[in-house]
Amino acid sequence: MTPSSVPYADVPARPWVSADAERWANARVPAWARPVGPAAVLLVAVIMAAVMLSPGTVCTVAAPCGAQWLDAAGAMLFLPHLVWLFVLPEFALVSAPLLLFWMANPGVWQGGRAEKIADAIVVAALCWGWAAVVARLRTRRRRRSLVLDAAGGITAPAPATNDVRAWRRGLVHGIAGAILCAAAGALITTVVVANRADDRLARTATPQNARVVAYDTDNYTITVRLPDSTRHRFDTQGTYRAGSTVPVLVRGDWLRLATEPYGDHTGRQSLALTLAGLGVTLLGSGLLSGRRAAALRHAPVPVLRVLARHHQGRTEIFAAHDTAALRPVLSYRPHVHTRTALRQALLYGTPNEGGELILASATESGHWLVEATASPIRRGSPAAGKPGTDRPGTDRAAAHLRAAEVRVQNALATMTPATGPVRWQAGPVARSVGAVFLVVSLMLLGTLFTSSHTWWQLPIWSVGGVYWVSVCLRMMTWRITADSAGLHVRGLGRTRHLPWADVTHAVYTPGSELVVRCRTGVDDTRVGSVGFPPLERLLRRPGRAEHAAAEITAMVREPILRPTSDTGRT
Repeated sequence: MTPSSVPYADVPARPWVSADAERWANARVPAWARPVGPAAVLLVAVIMAAVMLSPGTVCTVAAPCGAQWLDAAGAMLFLPHLVWLFVLPEFALVSAPLLLFWMANPGVWQGGRAEKIADAIVVAALCWGWAAVVARLRTRRRRRSLVLDAAGGITAPAPATNDVRAWRRGLVHGIAGAILCAAAGALITTVVVANRADDRLARTATPQNARVVAYDTDNYTITVRLPDSTRHRFDTQGTYRAGSTVPVLVRGDWLRLATEPYGDHTGRQSLALTLAGLGVTLLGSGLLSGRRAAALRHAPVPVLRVLARHHQGRTEIFAAHDTAALRPVLSYRPHVHTRTALRQALLYGTPNEGGELILASATESGHWLVEATASPIRRGSPAAGKPGTDRPGTDRAAAHLRAAEVRVQNALATMTPATGPVRWQAGPVARSVGAVFLVVSLMLLGTLFTSSHTWWQLPIWSVGGVYWVSVCLRMMTWRITADSAGLHVRGLGRTRHLPWADVTHAVYTPGSELVVRCRTGVDDTRVGSVGFPPLERLLRRPGRAEHAAAEITAMVREPILRPTSDTGRT
């Protein structure tokens, strides 16, 4: 962000009036076109078709399980496709037809009726996702048209900023993607070279029948005993039975299964294709970001006169006449975080999902601050729709805030001045639910650790287990103590002291998170998820966190209600 003395007040820009802003906000993606639905159905169907219901692969000398690069690439494309549905719909528009073409191969439709039904669901989910992507891209075009209409066709060159250069947008993603793609290419080359070397040795190798002495279904390996009583272990793709015989090609110290010519290289092949998918994702994201940033600065773009402010680390844009800052039209994260009140501003560009904007906002000194977006653009304010915030933006969030205000008013009417410290802590519902979740989590983790023999699973389950255990413990042990000096907030293992002068209010969000809001310049204190609203409503037992938020807010508004001595009630 950089101050500028350019007379932006004289720029011939039309105000973004509330009616036009409302039309832009209402041009939203249909509910059926949101990526969560098709992605979830596709993920479940792929797991069922590829893992749970698929029959074991049978590899024979007549039909060996070879490298099968096309099949492997098609199978591995599902993972980046799921990511592209959320972050790169332009790529998903291409990957969906490719996956449908791959699914058209009759060899994919193997197995019984259940697997074929799962395959059909995969096809349906791919079609659904492709239609959803088309709808999202059409919504983008519709929004661009609405912005241009609201601007009255007026365009202007976007000003330059010192905090970010156009060529820097997407640079990190682009470099990381290029490195991953290069690593994938090098790994693929080594696999191909190794396969060719194996083929040359196989032409002069001697076939022998070896007995399968062990088949590890967790790590997909078999151990065979050769005619000379030596043993060897192979990585496999197919299914084998202990006690059966398999043909093995032997030449000196070199061995390989005749039914799986490239089984030992399957792991590297999968890793290479995974790196390729991740690299293409990062590279594509970087290139698109750079292209959008360059287009914003190389040609005149629509310009609108708006109101803007920086709030909780984000820049919020309001219609030009929304001087009360009631309904943020859009928001994004800037490169430089500041805290300012509502200001006049000029908005350059077409605000849209994944788009780029430049904002020139006025300051009290008479200069204008010019900033660029550093995050995806969001309709409204995430502070209005996400759990953990208290800004109105949706009907559900507004209803939650109205109920919270009713609780505060009731607290103001019923509370009496406290004669000693007041404590709020977990109630019986939260403690019971937390204890049950904790016991179940520990049992599941114990089962997974004792039954899993794959090394890479242990770190994943460890991280997830530690996180979930910490959530359960926080739900059971949180506590806030109010005394004459302020609040003492205990989350999980640490206590933070907040003087009354720093506290503005407390909120219990729809996502069951308790947050103590502080004045400008002091970070908010998040106690964490400390309740279980569905069960609390079912049992008609309001959570202690709701009462804590209401009574703390009442104490902030009416200092006479705050504790005045060292002994008191809980």
